[in-house]
Order: sequence, then C-alpha cells, then structure tokens
Amino acid sequence: MTQRTGKTRFICTIGPKILDQECLEKLHANGMNIARVNGSHGSLDDVRQMIEYLKQNLPGGVEILLDLPGNKIRTDNISEPIRLEAGAEFILKPQNLTYRALHQRVEPGCRISAADGLIQLEVTAVDGTDIITRVLIGGKLANRKGINIRGIHDTIPFDFERDVSLLNIAIETSIDWVGLSFVRSSEHVRRVKSQLIGTSIGVVSKVETSEAVDRLDRVLAESDIIMIDRGDLEADIGRENVPLTGKRIIRRAREMGVPVIVASQFLCSMLDRPLPLMAEVSDITNAVLDGADILMLSEETAIGEYPYESIATMRDVAWNAESFATSDYEVVILAAGSSTGFGSLTSNKQKCMLDVGGTTIIQHQLENLSACGIRDDRITVVTGHNHRQIEAYLRGEGFKGRFVFNPWFDNTNMMVSLWMSRPTTNLVVLYGDIIFDRSILADVLSTKGDAILAVDTDSVLDPEDEKVAVEDGVIVRGSKDLDPAECFGEFIGLARFDSRAAQKLFEAMDARVKSGGLMDFITATFETLAEGGLALTPCPTESRPWNDNDCLADLDVSRDRVFGEILAAHQARDAAGVKS
Repeated sequence: MTQRTGKTRFICTIGPKILDQECLEKLHANGMNIARVNGSHGSLDDVRQMIEYLKQNLPGGVEILLDLPGNKIRTDNISEPIRLEAGAEFILKPQNLTYRALHQRVEPGCRISAADGLIQLEVTAVDGTDIITRVLIGGKLANRKGINIRGIHDTIPFDFERDVSLLNIAIETSIDWVGLSFVRSSEHVRRVKSQLIGTSIGVVSKVETSEAVDRLDRVLAESDIIMIDRGDLEADIGRENVPLTGKRIIRRAREMGVPVIVASQFLCSMLDRPLPLMAEVSDITNAVLDGADILMLSEETAIGEYPYESIATMRDVAWNAESFATSDYEVVILAAGSSTGFGSLTSNKQKCMLDVGGTTIIQHQLENLSACGIRDDRITVVTGHNHRQIEAYLRGEGFKGRFVFNPWFDNTNMMVSLWMSRPTTNLVVLYGDIIFDRSILADVLSTKGDAILAVDTDSVLDPEDEKVAVEDGVIVRGSKDLDPAECFGEFIGLARFDSRAAQKLFEAMDARVKSGGLMDFITATFETLAEGGLALTPCPTESRPWNDNDCLADLDVSRDRVFGEILAAHQARDAAGVKS
C-alpha cells in the first residue's frame, strides 16, 4: 500500500463476493473510506444482515452508506440475463418491472434507457399492459437493472415502499449515511431528514434528474453531501450534457460548502481486467481537478474480478491528480502603491523595483516562487505607481505572467488591488515589498489547510504591523489596531488559499468594496472569513529571515543584514542538498 495520503475519499460498493473480514480489510488498506450497501438488491433481510456484518467487521473509521433505490424503476423477475440485439423487438411486461403501471406513463416514441444507459429502447406501441419496444442499442438485460424514461418520474411517488422499509433499517442499525435517489426538490430531502431527527445519520442527495439540476441551490441547502450519479443523470439530461453539468454542480456545491461524491462508470474495464483504460484514468483525474471530494466505485468492487486493484488504481490516480491540483497556484503580487516612504528613490520607481543586494525585490520574489515550483505564467502583478516601468522591466526579463493595472492606487489599499486580480483557482498572495527566505514560502505551500498565513511570532509589534490574533490554533482576527499583548504575531504579507477559500476571500472583499471600504486592509477580511467558518491556519516563520520595506530605514535593514541572511540560508540548504 502506498504511504501517501490525500484529501479525496473513496466509496466501495459491497457485494456478497467481498463480504468477508479479510476482504474488507484489504479494501480499506487500498483506499476505502466508506462501504456502500446498494439497497436495490436482495431482500430486506439480506440488506439488514449485510449492514450488521459490516458494523461488526469493518476496520475502524470506515463509514457505512445505505443507498436507497428511490422511485427508480428496475427490471424484476428476470431469472437469466436477456440478450437484446439492435433492431429486434422486445416486450416489457408488468411482471418484469418494479413499477407495474409503467405502461400508463409511456407512449410511442418514448426513449427507454436501461442498465445505466448502456441499453437503449424505443417504445413503438403499448398493447394493454405490455410495452412493445425496438432495441436501439443492445446488450444483456439482467434483473434489478435500472429503467429510465425522461419526463415521467415527477408523476411517480417519491418514496416507494422499499425505501420506507430500508430507511427504518438504517435508523435501527445506526449507520452513517443514507443516499436518496432521484431527488427532484428540496422537499424530498426535508421529508427524509425529518424522519432522521434524533439520529446521527447524514443525508446524501443524489443529483441524477433534470429537476434536481434546475433546483440545485435548494437541494444543496438541505443536503449534507450530494452525489452526482452520472449513469442515471445521463438518462435524464442526455449523455452529451453530463460532463459540463457535472462541472457546474461541483463548482456550485463548493461555493456553498457541500461535499460532492462523483459516481458511476469510473473503471468499468476493470470488471474483468487488472488494468484501467487511459480514458478511465483521465476521467478520475478530471473529477478530482473539478473539485470532487469523494469518488465511488459500484460494480467494480461489488461483483468485479479485481476489486482491490480497482480501489488502489482509483486511489493512486486521484491522489496524483490531487497533488497536481494543490500545487497549481495562481500568484498575485501586489505592487501598486505609490511608495512614498523612500524619498527620491521612488519618485520614478515603484518600491518593488528597489535593489536589496544585487537584485530587485520583485526579481527576488520571482526567483523564490520559481524555486518552489511556481512558473511565472501563473503570476499576476497588480501595478499602479510607475506601472510602465515594472512591465517593461519584467517583460525584458522574459516574464510570461500578466499585469492588472489599478488606476485608483493612490486612493485605495491593497485589498482593492487583490480584489481586481480575480484569480480562479488556488491562490498565493504576496505583498510586493517583502523579501523572505524561500523556505517560508515552501512551508506555506505545504502546510495542510484551506487557508495558510505566514506569521512572524517573534516580531516586536508596532502600530503599523498587520497583527493577527489566534484562538484554538486558528486566526480569528487581523488588524493593525489590535492590542499587541493579545496578538499571536505579525502577518508578513504571504498567504495561500485553496480555490474554495479564495472564493470566500473574494466574496468578503467584494462586500467590503461595495460598502465603500476602499482603504480596508486585507487582514480586515480575516475576521469575516473566520466568522464564516473558514479555518485560517498560521504558519510561523520560526526566526527565518524576512523583512518588509515600507521606508528607507527598512530598506537599509534589508540591504545591510536581512538579504545577506536569506542568501546564506539558501546557500546552506543548496550545499546540504536540501530543496527549499
């Protein structure tokens, strides 16, 4: 088993084939965090017995999800799989459907999708209770396979009798999660949540209908987790619409702070072979890069020949993608201010262009970013004072990043400059006047958390320092006006935010800008973020050299002492073969 760990979690669907303590432990060792029981299969007693066995034999920390079948119509009473050939006639009889009255809801021309969309039928006639179809796309139709017809499910009861019975089993066995299939409104979620009051069972709302997509915000607001079941969603909205709809769902869920499961057809080729297709590897990668929190395997582990290889493959691919995603940053260097504290040195120069020891401040910053693996085409420099000079200088050095001009630099603070930059992914914020040991940046990038701020806990705090207060290990306030005696340290002007935290940061800044807070400091948003539940984690500089440069006295300290200490630290690590 790989020794790496990641944020992405994994669900394995459990079938009788792997309902064994040794098998469950092996699945867990290869990545399983949640064991899924598919409530569509077996008798009610079978489901109860499986859950009770899992509760006794799952490794510690593995949760149980009971997926309710919902009002999904399934095939029934099919003893052996039926081979359907394209172009042939096939008759669906009431006894072969869990919803016996389906003939009352269809008419010629209706498209029937079966087995997660792998089989396609077209209704040609309805003869009494028989539905006569023509096979468009053939395959083997087995028992308990899903049947989907667009536009009819809102006229079918939401909670079939089996769902009611399974929910009672979930409550009686005290599992962790129930999955609600074919949710079409927030009322459906509330209906089940009300029955779960007094339990610790969470609700997973499955977004697999056009109605759920149209009412997404309301469904998200009621759900603990959502699941994008791509197989059933495809049958309802069309295969070509699923990828982009999935991306939109994930983005909105992240904005609202609701975790997302992506499910269906990840590693179908591994049902009977030990290696995945390249397209399947790409599919897992894209799901993680889109922002999925949890990925789910269905048949691959429940009935497949290679359940352990399947979960290990998904884990390794997902964590590799996650590693890339967390290292893919947009950097914003804030270098717009008029630099009034340096006299004639900055009459025709922005202070980021000042020489601190054979190099300019901004060039030193770019070298540090490069040393930590961040390319300059991922960097935005927000300019204002003497902006043409900065652009000409950096372009002349081959800089491939972008520039954003703040025309109000004399009448606004750095918060407005950052607000104007509008990055779209993981974000690093860097004040344009600081020099620093690059290992501080490396620590900010590698420290676990949604938002990481570099903080000097040894600094002698003065009124101009951006001070932060910490409670229970997280930053709760930030301001120049804080009492130094109550502060953890000084924010040095270097921070990292993951994409969701960056989104919340920009929402907080947007509110301040629109309310007229054009001179607010960035640290003023920290309290807003903390109150909203975002954990701001301090990353101490631990006596490593750094300095901001607000005036001539600061510049003298940088030139006479700090920059030399930074160079010495870099050289010592290089000599020891240590990567910053």
